[in-house]
Amino acid sequence: MKKIFFSMLVATMTAFTFTSCEDVPAAYEIPGGGNGGNGGSTETVGNGTAENPYTVEDIKKHGATGSNVFVKAYIVGFVPEKAIDDAKFTAEGCEAVSNVLIAASADETSVDNVMPVQLPVGDVRNAINLKDNPANIKQEVVLCGNIEAYFGKTGLKSVVWAKLGDKEFGAKPGTEGGGTGITGTPKGTGTKDDPFNSVAANTEAAKLAANAVSEQGYYIKGKVVSVKEAFSAQYGNASFYISDDGKADGQFLVFRSLYLGNQKWTEGQANIQVGDEVVVYGKLTNYMGNTLETAQNTTYLVSVNGKTEGGSTGGEDKPGTGEDKPAGNGNIAIDGTTLTLSNPSVQAGATTVEMVPGDFYTENGTEVTTITLKDGTKIVFDANGEKNGPKYYTGANYSNIRVYKNNTITFEGSKAIAKIEFICDVDKNKNVNCVGNETATVVIDGKKMVYTNVFKEASGGGVQLRINKIVITYAK
Repeated sequence: MKKIFFSMLVATMTAFTFTSCEDVPAAYEIPGGGNGGNGGSTETVGNGTAENPYTVEDIKKHGATGSNVFVKAYIVGFVPEKAIDDAKFTAEGCEAVSNVLIAASADETSVDNVMPVQLPVGDVRNAINLKDNPANIKQEVVLCGNIEAYFGKTGLKSVVWAKLGDKEFGAKPGTEGGGTGITGTPKGTGTKDDPFNSVAANTEAAKLAANAVSEQGYYIKGKVVSVKEAFSAQYGNASFYISDDGKADGQFLVFRSLYLGNQKWTEGQANIQVGDEVVVYGKLTNYMGNTLETAQNTTYLVSVNGKTEGGSTGGEDKPGTGEDKPAGNGNIAIDGTTLTLSNPSVQAGATTVEMVPGDFYTENGTEVTTITLKDGTKIVFDANGEKNGPKYYTGANYSNIRVYKNNTITFEGSKAIAKIEFICDVDKNKNVNCVGNETATVVIDGKKMVYTNVFKEASGGGVQLRINKIVITYAK
């Protein structure tokens, strides 16, 4: 009996050991839109739908993943700075509006058992954050967003909808005004010779995370159902819905498309009309996780009722356009601890997006590879053949990405980029502004900008680029 009891005790302790130790996951490759799949055990309480949301344990212990999934939990605290280890399990003194912590229990006080939630600007943030709503602490909430790494933990980002009590905030997928329900039969492969129909375009766009933009562009064919915004001289673009038969079922939104030949529409040219048969080319996006459409500044008319006047499409499967043609070298300017890259071929607009390293990394010495910003722009860091590649470092008084000699940073804009400002750190030991080498280069190719911290000397490492923040300004 003693041997049997001892064996049972060992088995119990072994099971406890393996279930209470949890690896911190890397960022997920988010599967197709909707409710995603279960990347681990199938022993989940929920399935990620609005009717049966995931629990925190479903995600943390059973590996549930997905985009536009529903999660039910309790609001238990917030992260005040950049490290989740500094989490506060209270609403008192909260100054953070951009995140909350959720857990399976309202009384949770361990960072090992929570999920950080990134609150996007808008109705969801206004209603859920603890600074403005301290009474939300320990309240049950249902959220809809994408399961991604956040603060170095498995978290929830790109939240488009929330329910607290009997009140709803944001746009709930699957409902009027916030849905991505797709009807009809998808056709085509998205090439010039075999364009997507509207259903296929919707289906492909629905695979994207909220606000993400497809890596490639697609040809899409259909009849104009309705015109949301006709072409005008002021903006030179138009927004309209298309479908196979010109009816609303299965329609797809072509958003702010340029005219034939990828040019702005001008007075005197024919405008878009209901019933026109069109072929458009553009990248796809899942705007705010609830609107499937073409991505602005990537879309143009290839043909209208078989006519292509206004410019040739080039005859290639992935056409080169005026925006995609290389623009050559950009300009580099250094002012104190600010390094600015600029594109002389475009004019700066008012739209900007920022990247703060601590929003994406928390662990000291982490290798930095690809960062995807909230609007779909990607920043790709690469060692470029050097022994030392870009890494994130953090301490009591600093939090930055360090880029070494000959390393590259590639900006793949969701739209054309006018300038990029690096707010840099200082090497206090050497009394050097860490703004990179004076021999650095920037090459522009359409919406892509590539910075190389060039260093040609036979020895030494040159000047590091230590990035505290990046501000990207898009072209008009």
